[in-house]
Amino acid sequence: MIQLEPVSGSFKRDRALQAVFPMRVLIVKEGEGFLCMNSGDYELKDGRIFFIPEEGLVRLEGRIATGYWLNFSSLLYSEFLLQHLDPLAKNLFLNLSFRDLGKESKQTYSLIEQLKKDIKAKKDLSFLMQYISLFLGFTAGLDGYMAAWTLDELDQVLRFRAILEQFFKSERSIGFYAEGMGVSPKKLNSFLHKVLGKSFSILIKERVMREAEELLLHSENSIDEIASSLGFDSAANFCSTFKRHRGITVNQFTHLG
Repeated sequence: MIQLEPVSGSFKRDRALQAVFPMRVLIVKEGEGFLCMNSGDYELKDGRIFFIPEEGLVRLEGRIATGYWLNFSSLLYSEFLLQHLDPLAKNLFLNLSFRDLGKESKQTYSLIEQLKKDIKAKKDLSFLMQYISLFLGFTAGLDGYMAAWTLDELDQVLRFRAILEQFFKSERSIGFYAEGMGVSPKKLNSFLHKVLGKSFSILIKERVMREAEELLLHSENSIDEIASSLGFDSAANFCSTFKRHRGITVNQFTHLG
């Protein structure tokens, strides 16, 4: 699902970087030279991150003192697309693009080192999906508010989102999630307000409704089946909740889709 390797040394373009998975990212901490693809040569610079499309071999010409080669599956990338509706997110890997990290570079390298530890610790898939989503959002400049987070806050957000992803269909109580986080419900709600600007009740409702929209558009399940799978006691309750959230009825939404 995910591969992360350090990159360092001198490179000639006769040898391609190998990737197991299709979504590819090169993070250059210190380096000079060029990243070479069929579409052209792109300058390697300190603090530059490349988002590389699946098509074409990736070759380097020059020297990298410190860097990272990250590649991961489309499944891990899917959570990023679900959480980021901005067209920039959808186009991130459409063509080769890059960004100079600037003041975000220190946090990016810390994130990469922590990700390396989490991969080694064999963290579960739901956690890694959230990590990749947050990492791409931050490094692509879509989640600028993360720059104010400490690494401890980032870790807490990842833990919360991983638990939420696993249990949102069946568990609605903040007490359940607070227990999983090892804090009181009051402290969890305060933390979520601080770092995400939303209460627990809003976050879980948004996650449930996002899943509802996906199921309504992309599954063959009936409204009764969707309501039941998301923990609603009736289709009527589900439909009224959906209308309050989206401002339109379930039928209107499915026709728009």
